[in-house]
Amino acid sequence: MKPKIQPKYLILIGIFFLLNIIFPPPRVPTKYTINEGEIATSNIIAPYDFLVPRTEQELYEEKKGIAARIPPVFDLDNTVYKMVMKKLDGLVNLIDSLRDISSLTEDSLVFLTQKEYALDGIVIRYLTRTRFRNTYEDLIDELGNIYAAGVVDAKPPQFRIITIASGDKEIVESLERLYSIAEAESILSYRKKPEQRMLVSFLLIPNVIYNVEKTEERIDGVFGNVSKTKGKILKGEIIVEKHKRVTKEAREIIAALETTYISVGTWEILKTMLFRNLLYFAAIFLLLNISLVAKVKLFEGKNIYFVALLSAIYLLVGKTAYAIDTIYLLPISFFILLFALYFDFYIAIIITLVFASLFGVTLNSLSIFIFLLVSGVVAAFSSRTISSRLSLYRPMIYIAIANMAAILFADMYLLKGKLILLHLGEGVLNSIFGSVLFVLLLPLFEKLFDFCTDLTLLEQGNLNLPLFKEMAMEAPGTYHHSIVVGSLAEAAARVIGADPILARVGAYYHDIGKLKKPEYYIENQLGVKNPHDTLKPQMSTLVIISHVKDGVEMAKKMKLPKKLISIIEQHHGTTTIELFYKKALDTSPDINEDTFRYPGPKPKTKESAVVMLADSVEAAARSEKNITVTKLQKMLKDNIEKKFVDGQLDECPITRQDLVQVSTAFLSILTGVFHPRVEYNQSRKKTSEKADGKKRKF
Repeated sequence: MKPKIQPKYLILIGIFFLLNIIFPPPRVPTKYTINEGEIATSNIIAPYDFLVPRTEQELYEEKKGIAARIPPVFDLDNTVYKMVMKKLDGLVNLIDSLRDISSLTEDSLVFLTQKEYALDGIVIRYLTRTRFRNTYEDLIDELGNIYAAGVVDAKPPQFRIITIASGDKEIVESLERLYSIAEAESILSYRKKPEQRMLVSFLLIPNVIYNVEKTEERIDGVFGNVSKTKGKILKGEIIVEKHKRVTKEAREIIAALETTYISVGTWEILKTMLFRNLLYFAAIFLLLNISLVAKVKLFEGKNIYFVALLSAIYLLVGKTAYAIDTIYLLPISFFILLFALYFDFYIAIIITLVFASLFGVTLNSLSIFIFLLVSGVVAAFSSRTISSRLSLYRPMIYIAIANMAAILFADMYLLKGKLILLHLGEGVLNSIFGSVLFVLLLPLFEKLFDFCTDLTLLEQGNLNLPLFKEMAMEAPGTYHHSIVVGSLAEAAARVIGADPILARVGAYYHDIGKLKKPEYYIENQLGVKNPHDTLKPQMSTLVIISHVKDGVEMAKKMKLPKKLISIIEQHHGTTTIELFYKKALDTSPDINEDTFRYPGPKPKTKESAVVMLADSVEAAARSEKNITVTKLQKMLKDNIEKKFVDGQLDECPITRQDLVQVSTAFLSILTGVFHPRVEYNQSRKKTSEKADGKKRKF
């Protein structure tokens, strides 16, 4: 016999396959061998956004143009004039001192002078033979005028203006107002002897010096702000059309695309698949353990179909949104609201973390992860505020605000970009879209997966429904009893952390089976003979017990939610109908008590338990005569204790502490419903005893 694979494992395997289809491993990039001038055999379409860089030649020409526009930087050296003067003074003084030595020959004087100054011997002989003082003073004045204007080594023909830097100050000056070395020599040598012209040439050095580093730095500063790309090619844009000639521009775009490729080999593909599937396994393993700890059974029965269906839709919608570059339209809030209402708030938070990780981690995008996480968490918290159709506007506003905040954080902080109004619009549309989907599809999901929300319960709890009108007419005692039980159950559920709406609405329906034979139940026998007086205890028991089965059948025909049907089925548990059991014992002591017990099952939830207790204590309080607060307290304690000892509460998650709180909640409701009288006799007795005690003291 072949072993059968459980459906849940097939579904989990299917989810793994879907995840690998949605997020395929990286493919080996396409290399295009087509050249400029050839005819394209197919459309070449941009697989993603990328930039087209400028060529090296284009960048060189751009930088060259910048260099032509920026004034070169020259440094003004104010020490040059002083240095030239010192050099000239030193030369003249040396020659004068050597010339006074009579023993020196002219050749020796030239030799000694050239040891200090690399000056031509002709100039030295000229200076030794003449008195140079007058010429010297004129030369000093002329050099001062020349250096005051500024002397450059040469005047580059491509520049008309330059920047002259002196310390922290800079001025922009016309190059024409400065002298080049050649111009300065020409001016200083005008109408002078050859030896004097040679001396001028020896002395002149520029005091405005070209600063290569500063000039290049300024050029690079401007060049750094120049775009290095020609433009941006968008995802899906046609680069080359089929049957069209490949232009030079198209070939450059193709080359730019190929430069964006990363090396993808077999190991890269296997590694990506391995780690992604480890992430998927970790997510499912987390959900499995959460379901075990929280006892939610995520992967049992209809639950797994619910989880699988929503997960598949989420992945497909998310992939589509990402493919068309509108990931901010992915309505994760819709899915999380459904999870929160189907399971609970805490499961919705875990699902949010898993859903955000699937796209954020797999696509290596922190911004996507943050957006989905924030939107999902706010949706989970907002699910707690949904108590009516009108209240759906509140979570829509909360989610819209959260979406915009997450988008601003992602775009402006994480991506270092600027405010994009389109993305903010997508965030607002996301919340509206998710809320509309939720309103439209919630009833469908409730029918498909047999669960109910507070919205449905509130609709089912409308006392103007035909069923309750019929009950008020045909079984008024049962109707009133159900209303009081509803108030008791709601108050008790609220104090122990159960669902108060489910408890109240479940109490309204718990006795609908009595509509089949209302006259057989004591609360409806006002002024009517009790039909049980003519029946055997066993037959009466069958009639009374049948109201549970009849109620379940009626509820199923009415297509009530499963939670309400469970309360109808469990509200008596396996308790004994003591009245008829004791009556039967009077006729025969060998009667089996199990014959007089309800078939069950026992309450499985806190809501079923509080409805059982409320049903029991209301009936007991109604049958009590001359009821007082003390009697109510004792009746509550005995009744609840009896159910606990009988084991009726063994299968539901209710504790002793819960029962104490339930008793307190019941008492406050019952005192308002039955108006127990004040025990005046006992008060008077205590008052008289105190008075007698005072008299004895005297």
